[in-house]
Amino acid sequence: MDVIKASQEIMELFIRAVHKYNGFEKIPVKVGSNFDLYHSERHTLDKVGDHSGVNVTEFAKAVGITKGAVSQVVKKLETKGFVKRYKSGHNNKEVFVELTGAGRNFYIKHKKTNETTLKPLIEELKKYPDDKIEFLISIFTWLCEYLDQGRKQMKEHK
Repeated sequence: MDVIKASQEIMELFIRAVHKYNGFEKIPVKVGSNFDLYHSERHTLDKVGDHSGVNVTEFAKAVGITKGAVSQVVKKLETKGFVKRYKSGHNNKEVFVELTGAGRNFYIKHKKTNETTLKPLIEELKKYPDDKIEFLISIFTWLCEYLDQGRKQMKEHK
């Protein structure tokens, strides 16, 4: 196999997948009669539900985005009544986030939706041996690290 050609094809497919995924970012989901939640907001609610009571800094690291981006989304979700922020009793600078009752209700419903959404991927992965799945995970892990490095280098050359 021509590794150069394969790497170009992989990057083209990855970019195409990213563009398709980004299309989801722009489509809001109606929640009740009052609110639209965008993908980034839904994803943030999922992560807050998974890591209840986490501080914003740890949350940003876990999700792989900046603290500023987390703060923006959390502020929108707080305005909509899905999360609340609170400060640590020990450190006034440390801000924590947790779901409200409405946020918890959405989180539970959305988890079920995510399970349904993942079913086709799960069925596809069942066709492959574990070592191929582990390889795919390692490639995506490497790609994330590679993109982090590229982003860091671009910031340094501003």
